[in-house]
Amino acid sequence: MVPKVSVIVPAYNCENYISSCLESIINQTYSKIEIIIINDGSIDKSEQIIEEYKKKDNRIIYLHQENSGPSEARNKGILTSKGEYLVFIDSDDTVDKRYIELLFKKIISSNADLVCCGYKDYSNYGVKNHTDFDFKDNVSIHSFMEMACNGTGGVLWSKIFKKEIIAKHNLKMDKNIFMSEDLVFVLQYASHCKLFAAIKEYLYNYNRLNQGSISANISINYIKNNILVCEYLEGIFDSVKLKEKKGNQLIVNRIQELVLSIIEQQSIFAKKIGIKKASIKVKEILSIQYIVKYTSEFRSNSFFYKPYIFFIKHKYIKSCVIYGLFLYMLRILKKKLINRKQVEL
Repeated sequence: MVPKVSVIVPAYNCENYISSCLESIINQTYSKIEIIIINDGSIDKSEQIIEEYKKKDNRIIYLHQENSGPSEARNKGILTSKGEYLVFIDSDDTVDKRYIELLFKKIISSNADLVCCGYKDYSNYGVKNHTDFDFKDNVSIHSFMEMACNGTGGVLWSKIFKKEIIAKHNLKMDKNIFMSEDLVFVLQYASHCKLFAAIKEYLYNYNRLNQGSISANISINYIKNNILVCEYLEGIFDSVKLKEKKGNQLIVNRIQELVLSIIEQQSIFAKKIGIKKASIKVKEILSIQYIVKYTSEFRSNSFFYKPYIFFIKHKYIKSCVIYGLFLYMLRILKKKLINRKQVEL
């Protein structure tokens, strides 16, 4: 059987989740698939589990590589794939049994180049249904890119791609990007698309329950990664002639989000490392030339974020950290009050 759809699953130290992931793929209502699993140098029991599944299902293709990151693993999967269409699934996630069937039917019936679906977000706060693409099938490439840059719209999962477009334009993940590499790939792919489509069903189960705790250490590589992503986006927006003002605002939003997340993170750890050290770290980041270029354009309608913007623009770095610490303590207090009320009930 020649597979119509190739399912690409990068796997790294996922012994606690890979069985559930593979069960959900194997039991798909659409069966003309190949399941390409790329072990990215796992050192846990992932390999043993995958080998067992490989014995049970001859649609599984198992590849190995030294630990090189998910980008290289996915690139290897793309090169190996024989299907006309590709879907990507993360090894700690699962999918509805109709996931591939409904995506495949939609891309055929609509003649679209890219089809997206909704997803269920599993976190410590419960389960929420999300859709980043609430549009009719005639959405423009500019509108798609704007939606993709919001929320989790730029991820590889919850989508079906045409292998032909990827091969024709030699598209692949950049191994030098370790965060948001999927956003860059999705937008590069979208820049060659003529038609987009979406289905409203929530078919992908996004697992955030295993995400680690935040770290006080913001590495320079983390900053460089985000800047590299923004530089990619600038080039992509320019290639599709996304209006300068709109494209620029998407970059501003991304840089602003990065800066605010760093300030909030450092503010939380100011309790441990001190306000002075946290302020020095924030000042270093706000002095990076690429970030300086955009800070004057920061905006927010949020009552809570407006003070941040004011402090950033006037270079009141210590005030940023103190205000961030205040908001953090406020959230802790609110959480305690909610828990107390629940106990009383």
